[in-house]
Amino acid sequence: MNVIVKMIKAVWTCLRKSFDKAFYKGKGSQFVWLIFLLIIGGGIGLIISSCFNVKGWRVIELLLDPGSFCGSSTNNGNVIFQLLMTLLGAVLFTSLLIGSVGNFLERRIDRYRNGGVAYDVDDHILIIGAGSMLVNLIKSLLEDEANTKRDIVILTSKDAEEVRAHVFSEIPKKYTRNIYVYYGSRVRKDTLNKLDAFQTKAVYLLGEDDEPAHDSINMKCYEALTEVCERSQRTIECYMVLERLTSLQLFYYRQDNVSSGKLRLTVVNSLENVAQRVLVSQSYRDGEMYPTLDRNGIHTDDDKFVHFIIVGMTPMGYAMAITAAHVCHFPNFHSKGLRTKITFVQAGIKQEMNFFLGRYSELMKLSYWEYINLEDPSQCNASYPDARYVSSSPDRKGFLDIEWEFIDGGIEAPEVRDYLEKCAENNDKSELLTIALCGDSPEENASAALFLPEIINEKQIPLFVYQPGGDQMMRIVKYSPRYSHIYPFGMKTDAFDKQYHERMKQARRIMYLYSQDGTIKDMPEGEEEELVESWFNTQYVFQQSNMYAANSIPFKMRSLSVHENKDLSEEDIDLMARTEHNRWNIERLLMGFSPYPLSKRMAFKEVMSSNNHKAKEELAEKLKEAKERRFKHKDIAPYDELLDGSKKYDRTIVKNIFNVSRI
Repeated sequence: MNVIVKMIKAVWTCLRKSFDKAFYKGKGSQFVWLIFLLIIGGGIGLIISSCFNVKGWRVIELLLDPGSFCGSSTNNGNVIFQLLMTLLGAVLFTSLLIGSVGNFLERRIDRYRNGGVAYDVDDHILIIGAGSMLVNLIKSLLEDEANTKRDIVILTSKDAEEVRAHVFSEIPKKYTRNIYVYYGSRVRKDTLNKLDAFQTKAVYLLGEDDEPAHDSINMKCYEALTEVCERSQRTIECYMVLERLTSLQLFYYRQDNVSSGKLRLTVVNSLENVAQRVLVSQSYRDGEMYPTLDRNGIHTDDDKFVHFIIVGMTPMGYAMAITAAHVCHFPNFHSKGLRTKITFVQAGIKQEMNFFLGRYSELMKLSYWEYINLEDPSQCNASYPDARYVSSSPDRKGFLDIEWEFIDGGIEAPEVRDYLEKCAENNDKSELLTIALCGDSPEENASAALFLPEIINEKQIPLFVYQPGGDQMMRIVKYSPRYSHIYPFGMKTDAFDKQYHERMKQARRIMYLYSQDGTIKDMPEGEEEELVESWFNTQYVFQQSNMYAANSIPFKMRSLSVHENKDLSEEDIDLMARTEHNRWNIERLLMGFSPYPLSKRMAFKEVMSSNNHKAKEELAEKLKEAKERRFKHKDIAPYDELLDGSKKYDRTIVKNIFNVSRI
């Protein structure tokens, strides 16, 4: 007896559990239970109906229509039985059915609200992560008319309703009907499959804000995307955002093509993107532009040089400095020996300075740099380029056209303020001064901007102020003529550089010039298709090299004061080819390439200039292997040391500057 009771209890418990789970899950499981109970109840009713002189069809009628009870006979047993069937139908068919439908609708709404509803989509844009550049990216995408009718699907691990509300508040209402938000993990392949990632037109892998392992998670997501998209019938553009410059550099050392399978990968560093937006694209907002470091250009006969002071050796400060080092190369270095000067200012700077010197050791061993302690001049020291790599010269500063300063002191220190005043006094005389406040605290950056030496306000020295949280406060002060020279930058809502794709087109054209051995003058017919295909079949390090070359083009054009109706003279071409090579030297050193000692470079030049074809072939093979395996490059050298075969690439870029730069 106890065994039977236990079995009944176990069955009852199991039924209760199944019932609760079914109604919690909603959808079909609820209706299955409803039908099951109706069948059980109706079956029992039909079995015993004959005992109460009730026909089978009458049982079904009572179950489905409780109102039919009014037509029941007066026989007590019959009435009681029919009443029970009516109550059973009311509970099961009416109440539970209405509850199930209501529950289904409620859960459907909740699933949509919480980002749990996915749709079958095709040729859509998939944005993975609701990072700070999300809204700006969507706005940029919608500027292309083809995207206005295309579905945009957002995958986020944040609160889907909050993300949706934020996006919809910033996007014109007419476009929101095609924007969907889905909640889920970006590293799960089943989630990516639900969103038809293999059928998308383009994927933007942004990630989320404030993730400790942002870059690692994005890379893991890219691996999952690679597998999911293998069954795609098309090639898919994939843009992956990395936050750390170190993560970006990891791709430099890959010998293979970074794109995988059906995905065409473009890696974007968020901080570098911000710096390029300011220093290259100059794209601020509302038609206003960030001022250029070189103002209207530096020409061969100018006695001016760019001086870029960066307050704060932070990740943002690094990105601004490195971007400036990539683009600030001018022809008066050859005519007058004037170098761009990049200065870091920070209290207790030595530790960060040593980190910088180690991280960019190949660059710094060929650079002139100074450590300056304004409070204790006895600690100051200067470092000249390693004599093994440079020929002797009067200034001993080597063949690079960038020099560095590291000033130990806070922006509030009197000695630092005196230094800024002296630099400002020379503005427009010998140095073109620009200051960037790149500290980690936006509030301290804003405060420092308002209380710098008065001469900076008087001379309207361009002042970039890092404000990742938003520029509302800084925009208020810009209404004052006193502070109209202040430019907030790095706002997370504006992080996506709308001109990035145009610069990439220019980079592809430069790569094409290189691929043609530096001899072609015109771009191919059907340019986009041909250039895009070859671009994604190229190592990442060379993709970036061409991007950096493209970034420097506006600076070159200002230096030459060129326009499309002007023919470049041989003197112009030679001068700017030298300048381009200076840029290339810095670029390669920043990427971690190392130079050969001067003695070896001279020996290489002697062999390559000889008539010994076998020796030339053997040396060329050896140098190629060293470049690919050990990142050593024979052309990291002064322009005059290059063979004509190397010079022609620099000259070709200059000759085709109008072809490359056209939009």
